[in-house]
Order: sequence, then structure tokens, then C-alpha cells
Amino acid sequence: MKRQTRKAILAIFACTALAIDAGAGEQNRMTVSFNEKNVLQSITVGAATFATGGGDLWTAEFSDGTNRAKRVKACAHEAATCTRTETDAVLTLTWRDVPLGGERGVLDATVTIEKRPDGSQAWNLAFANRSPRWTLMTTAFPRLNRVTPDGAGDVLLPSNDHGAQIFRKRTVQPKPFRRAYLGYCPMIAGFFLGTDGLYFVPEDPEARIKNLLVEGEQNACYETTVENAGVPGRAAEGPRYPVVLAPLKGDWWSFARRYRAYALKQKWAARGPIKDIPDYPRRLCEIPLWINIHGYPDVASNVLTRAKAIFPGFTTGLHWHLWQHSGHDVNYPEYFPAQPGTKECIAYCESMGQEPMPYVNGRLWSAPTSGFILAEPYAVLRQNDTRYVEKYGRLTAPLAVMCPTCAPWQKVVRTFTGRILDELGAKSIFIDQIGAAPGVPCYDPAHGHPLGGGAWWREGYEKMMEPIHRAWNAKGAFITTEGSGEMCLNMVDGYLQVVVRDPKDVPFHNAVYSGYTTYFCSPENNDDDPAAFRALQTRELLWGNALGWFLPDILDKPDKCAILNQLCAFRQKNLDALAYGNLLDELRFAEPVGKTTYEWLGRRPHHSLYDPAYKLPPSKFATLADVRGNWWRTADGKVVLLAANLTDREQRVVYRVYGTDKTAVLVLAPYELVRIKGA
Repeated sequence: MKRQTRKAILAIFACTALAIDAGAGEQNRMTVSFNEKNVLQSITVGAATFATGGGDLWTAEFSDGTNRAKRVKACAHEAATCTRTETDAVLTLTWRDVPLGGERGVLDATVTIEKRPDGSQAWNLAFANRSPRWTLMTTAFPRLNRVTPDGAGDVLLPSNDHGAQIFRKRTVQPKPFRRAYLGYCPMIAGFFLGTDGLYFVPEDPEARIKNLLVEGEQNACYETTVENAGVPGRAAEGPRYPVVLAPLKGDWWSFARRYRAYALKQKWAARGPIKDIPDYPRRLCEIPLWINIHGYPDVASNVLTRAKAIFPGFTTGLHWHLWQHSGHDVNYPEYFPAQPGTKECIAYCESMGQEPMPYVNGRLWSAPTSGFILAEPYAVLRQNDTRYVEKYGRLTAPLAVMCPTCAPWQKVVRTFTGRILDELGAKSIFIDQIGAAPGVPCYDPAHGHPLGGGAWWREGYEKMMEPIHRAWNAKGAFITTEGSGEMCLNMVDGYLQVVVRDPKDVPFHNAVYSGYTTYFCSPENNDDDPAAFRALQTRELLWGNALGWFLPDILDKPDKCAILNQLCAFRQKNLDALAYGNLLDELRFAEPVGKTTYEWLGRRPHHSLYDPAYKLPPSKFATLADVRGNWWRTADGKVVLLAANLTDREQRVVYRVYGTDKTAVLVLAPYELVRIKGA
């Protein structure tokens, strides 16, 4: 083929933008190429080339309108014809006459790619479906195959609690990587070859139910269960949100900065920084330490009394299970009557300046209870017309997932949370799972929401939580939930982060939402070596988390308590950054620094605390620089470096000053923590 003809066939479009990495002052260029069959050929960013695997740009699954269990798959490569039109602002790719369950001439697909001035591109998928039989259920789009070659690129993928992990030189994995939304994990993926990166993120202000799937040689796509999935007589529509691709320069921090610029414009962040919210309960973000117990009121009061003696300079929070009349994951949501002495325990602990926080669940109903006979119609209905139930632990009865759009369920949650506030006098409450567990497609037409996926999951929680949140904040009380689900940012005051820590963690959510909410806890095995314990807890502190979710035997370990006293005192002196500021970057060294490898033991659950026969989960081994640090912008706009020496030896390091081309020298005494003014 002649070179001129080949050029005519290829659709190549490019945009140039300033690098997202603040202060880099560099430009990056993104070029996306398709062939004559609308197959993606490559994405070039700077000197790097991504997504060279070809294949279908989209696939979709349809169901038989009379039998939802019967499915067929439609794929881009099966289209009879492909066309393409382009303007300066938009590229439109069309696939016509895609076979659908033996029918022809009934399905067309269109992808529109909006080329934005900042160099990013917004990719949308829509279908025209004329079949009288087949209706759209799910889509997978856009499908980027071989985004980075095996073992060649660093990949940023969503993870529980902190929001993301970085996988260095990620290789082909034996199992697909799938993460669901809404819940712990943001829908993000970033790919880096050297300092050139590709940003791959849905921009979905309505927070629809979806998944990220990565498999094989970094083959990535977003899967969406569409609104009114499988409803006969509806034209197939599509995901209803764009997926944004953008060029990056730098590393995962440049990705986080770009995502923050998007995320803080969304409805869940509309209240603004917590420093500017008049009724934000600042008591929450100023608690530096938390303990987790499963115990009755005498245990709760004893633990917080001991904690006040060991940590006299500050408040200790208590994540309190078993204040209610029955056990954990039992008889939800029938929490009352409370254990005898609960109200008195709360008043006593608060009189010491301690924070007892009762546990409840905002998502589950125990299926074997008599109350579920009446509540069953408000549980999530699966496609097979059975109610969606989950099981936690070998001895726990099934728990039904309640549909958050149902008014009777919303009233139940408002009732038991109101009783804890008004009858027990609690000043804090933990409402489990609403910020952690993903949305579940529901197919019950009686619930009044679009069937299958959509934005109704978040909307239901928002309607349920708004009056609860308002009532609690009006009394100076705060609400927390598990995980870090961003869509709950305006429904709760903080997030309890309980997942076992990993060396691959990066503080993604802290970098994105610091100053807009509170993240607390840093779970660890209390038996870790003191050096390993200090390393993990210092990492969490410098990232902005309040520490803890320790089991109560931490109070029997004076070496660990001494470390926590030092770290918590440092946090209290730097609340303008760690509670109210914005996490900017990590400390970057201009010369090599020493490193140490630590073993972080697998974490014990509460029921194995005193069981010598319990087999711990595998250890994690983390190699960390002997000096750690992070740059923060304080509540009043100052840039500061918070840094720590993790070792028992004096450390001298040469580091790069944030936002400049300068270097500076830092000398730290053993275990010293410092605050240094930025440029």
C-alpha cells in the first residue's frame, strides 16, 4: 500500500496541553490513531505509546425481552460497515448493522470523541436499537488493549481505603482485576511509561453503578449496567457518561492533581473545605487516635479510662461494637434495647473528654429475623427474581442488602440513628457500609427507580442521609462510615479506613479530598516490631490519617504507646495541615538515601486477640526510605514540609524544594519529626 493511501486511511488526531503535574512547566501531546475499521491502533503521549493491542473498542450484552436470563453479546468487529467523520472538536465513529441474536439491520453504535482544549478527550458510546426482542443490559467501553506492555509500565489502580495502589512494572496477572463502584474504590486507572502517563477515568457526576476491569496485558475497560436494563420496548442507550483520556507528565501525583480538579467540582464536594463549613464537627478531625472494641459498656468505659491515663494529652475515639442487645452482624437493624448501662457509659466517657462511637449498619437487614418478613419487599431484587443476600463469616446468618431508594428502609435508618442521638446522648455514630460497599443492580419495578444500574443508588442514600446528617450536626455530633466512598462526601463527616495496609498503597484519596473530609485509622498488628510499627504509623500520619483502630491490647504495649504519643502530639501541633490542609506531594530526594525493609504482620481480627492458635494472614514486607516526608498546603495557604526520621540514627538528606528547582539539606535526630516552611 502506498504511504499516501495509508495516511488517508488512518484517523489521527492530537491535542497539546500543559502538563497536569503542577510546577513541571512541561507540555505533553496525546495522539490517538484508528484504522479504517475503527479499531484503535495506539495512543501516544510524549515519547510513550500506549494501547497497541487493537481489538473491539466496545462490546455490549443484550437480553431477551421475554426471558431476561437469555443473553447475546454484540461486538464492534461484527458490524457490516464502519464510517468516520471528524471536525476540529469531535471525532465520530459509527458501526452499522451489528448482528444481534441472529437479527440484522437492527443495531448501530456510535462513539463520539470530544477533543477538549486542555488536551483531554471525552469518549461517549451510544446505541440505536430497533430490535423488538433484544434489550441492552451492560456495556464495556472503551476497551483499551495492551495499554502497557507486560512488565514495562507502572499502573495506578483503585484500592480500598486510601483509594489506589501503584503497581511497578506490572505484569500479566492470572486473575482479572475488577473493582466496583460506588464504595471503597474510585473509578480510576493510570498508566505510566517513564514520566509519560495516560489518564483513564469516567466523568460521571451522577455516580452510576459501574466496574473497572483490567486483565491480561493491561487490557482495561469500564463495565456499566445500564439504566432500565432489559426493559422491553426501550431503545438501547449506553453508559450515559464519558470516559476521559488525558496526557500526563510525571507520576501518580500528577494523576491525583488532575482528578482533584475534577472531583472538587462535583455535587458530593459542594459543601467546600471543612474549615469553611459552619456546622462541621471539628471535634472529629482533631481526634488523633482510635481503638476498636467488641464489648459491653463496662469494657468500653474501662478501655477509654485506661486510654486517658496513657494518652492524657488528647482525646481517644472508640469504635464501639456490642453496645446493642445482640452480637455483631446479628439482628440488624433491630439494635434496641441497648445493653444496660450504655447511656451512662456514653455520658461517663464524654465527661473524660473521650469519644465513644456506637456502630450501626446502614445497608443490611438480617434475613432470618421476624422483621424481615415485612421488610423483604424493600431488599434489592436480583435478575433471577431472588433477593440479594450476603454472608459474613461462617457463623453469621445471611444479611439482605436493602435498596436505598425505598422510603420504608430510609425511615428505619432514620429511626434507629435518631434514638442513638436522642435517647443515648451519643455525640458520634458509625454507619457501616454506605461508604464502602458497592452499588448493586436492582430489578424490582415496585421500588420506582430505573431497573438495573443508574444513579439511583447514590440518590437513595443521599435522600436517606440528609435529614440524619442535619440532625446530628445540629447537635455538634458527627457521622462516619467505613471506607472512603467519594459519593458520600456530603452525607458523612469522616471515613474509617479499616483495610490492612500494603506497601503498594499510595495516599490517593488524601491527595484528592484532603481538607474536604476526615480520614481516620491506620490498622496494624499490635505485635509488630516497634521499628515496623513506627514506620507504618508514621507513613499514615504524614499522609493525613488520624491513627488507630487498634485492638485494646495496644494499651498493654508501652513501647507502641510511646510511639503513638509522639506521633499524635505531632499531629495535634500540625492540624492546620493534617486536618484542614491539602496534601500536595511526597518528599523527593536529590541524592540517594538509606532504605530499610520492615515486616508488617498479618492483622488479627478482634475474635482472635487472645487465641495463640490463630494463624495470621501472610506478612507484608515494605522497603521504605529512612526519611519520609510530605508537602502540605495549610488551611491558610502556606506550603510546609512534614518529615520524619524512621531510624535510631541521625539522618542527613538533600531534598528538592516543592514548586522550585532548588535543593536543601535536612538533618534529623533519631526518630525526629519536623515541620519546615516551604519556598
